[in-house]
Amino acid sequence: MSSNQSNMFHTNLILLKIFGIWPGNTPWKYYRYYSFIHLFVTYASYNFLLSMNLYYTPRKIEILLPEVIFTFTEITVTTKIMTILLMRHKLIEAMKLIDCDEFEGDIDDKNGILSKTRMGYSRGWKLYAIISNMAFTSQVFIPFFLILIRGTKSELPICKYYFLSDDDREAHFYFWYIYQTVGMYGHMMYNVNIDSLIAGLFVIAIAQLKLLSKNFNELKVSETESEFRKEIQDEIQMTRLNQLLRHYEVILHYCETVQSMLSTTLFFQFGVTSIIICVVMCGLLLPSKTETQVFLVIYFFAMTLQIFVPGFLGTQLTYESEGLMTAAYNSEWIPRSESFKKSLKLFRERTKIPIVISGLNMFSCSLDTFTAIMKSAYSFFTLIRNVQEQ
Repeated sequence: MSSNQSNMFHTNLILLKIFGIWPGNTPWKYYRYYSFIHLFVTYASYNFLLSMNLYYTPRKIEILLPEVIFTFTEITVTTKIMTILLMRHKLIEAMKLIDCDEFEGDIDDKNGILSKTRMGYSRGWKLYAIISNMAFTSQVFIPFFLILIRGTKSELPICKYYFLSDDDREAHFYFWYIYQTVGMYGHMMYNVNIDSLIAGLFVIAIAQLKLLSKNFNELKVSETESEFRKEIQDEIQMTRLNQLLRHYEVILHYCETVQSMLSTTLFFQFGVTSIIICVVMCGLLLPSKTETQVFLVIYFFAMTLQIFVPGFLGTQLTYESEGLMTAAYNSEWIPRSESFKKSLKLFRERTKIPIVISGLNMFSCSLDTFTAIMKSAYSFFTLIRNVQEQ
């Protein structure tokens, strides 16, 4: 019986299908037309108008700052969408590996590592989705209801579309408001589901390494098997060791697949997010309204989480892969045969090279990278503040 662990991503993939970027394993023949129309209206046109707005924005730093932040954010959204569209075969391959026999574990163990992983991922996704929808509601629907109650038109939810005249903006205010709202919600759902999908792929690898480490720790002869002859015990343990080595080989293949799929996305996510953090911190130095200050603070924490979560999970992944060496020594290897010991030595040599997920092989996805980015952002922030004071 298959464990079907990939079902934990079912909601993510259904929502990505609704928003036009995931045709599934067997695409519907008309889905490409739906995808093209949806992406053209809510993504291509949306970003084109956003770029036009940035070009016509008055060159005042307090006005230009929010527009620059949103434009940089769209770069990361673009790389995530392109990852799903262009790396679909890699994602399908990763899902097949997740459901393979070596990844099953103990299916009947309801409190096992894999069950806890699925439950934790489900709760994390729900919390992320709820917080994102609450932020979307406060940004869009509450101001819209105030407009209807007061009868006075305020600002558009994302940007003012400076390329339009004041009369044109006022005449078609509700149309642009709804268009920006729909586009904003779609891009928010891209972020929620692709970010959680990336985190889930990391979490699956971590859970499999924990499961493999647990099995190595328990690689011992049972009380019943201890009554067998030594040759039979060696044969049984050698068979079990080969199963664990095959499990480790599949984990390595899975991590290589995830690396090749997410390398570019992680590079842009870490790189662009670090720029946004610097821009936001500099924006906090400028005199602005209280609403703008609150927005910048919330956006700062949101962008920080964008790189903290994959950095934390990447560190956990590396840590668990390094722990396999200790787990191998905890097995009952001393009384075993020479072939068993040689296989264990080869496994030990391989585990000396930890599993690391990187961005275009330029930096590791780890807490060290996250710390370096935050230190650089703070140094840049301090430099700008000192210049302003002088």
